[in-house]
Order: sequence, then structure tokens, then C-alpha cells
Amino acid sequence: MKHTEYLKRLFNYIESKGYTVDCECEGEGITQDEALTQVDDAHIYIIDKDGYSLGWIYWTFWNDWDESISDYTLELEKILKLDEFIEWNVK
Repeated sequence: MKHTEYLKRLFNYIESKGYTVDCECEGEGITQDEALTQVDDAHIYIIDKDGYSLGWIYWTFWNDWDESISDYTLELEKILKLDEFIEWNVK
């Protein structure tokens, strides 16, 4: 799998759970398309329906695709089952 496909799956997965995504690179807000095509790494913030940030995922294109989720808020394992998403996609 390529990095961009994995990141698209991640965005779709988060949105399928009813959350929205805000992306940032070096302190600047960026779009999902920019995260996919124009930067080497990004922080991805998971936002609930009330506009509250539930946590973040640090994404990097520097690692192999299966290690591109470099770090994340541990609470996302409960909220999104992020650990299961990672395991399912890396198989």
C-alpha cells in the first residue's frame, strides 16, 4: 500500500465514525488534499460534532507506509479503536 492510500483510508475511517478532521503542518492549517500531496508530515486532529478536539495523530511520509502513523493520543484507541484500524490495515 502507498502512504496516500493509507492516509485516505484513515480520513474515511475517522469520518465514518462521525468525526471531522483538521490538519496542520508546522503550525499552519492545511486541507486534507494538502496533507495527501504537499507536505512530508502533518498533525491530524479529530474533532467531534461540537467542535471539540478529541486528540491528534502524527502522520509522516518519512517512515515506511505501515509506520506512517508515528504517534497519537492514546485516548483514540478507545474513541476510534485506532489500534484496531492500524492492525487491520497493516496485515
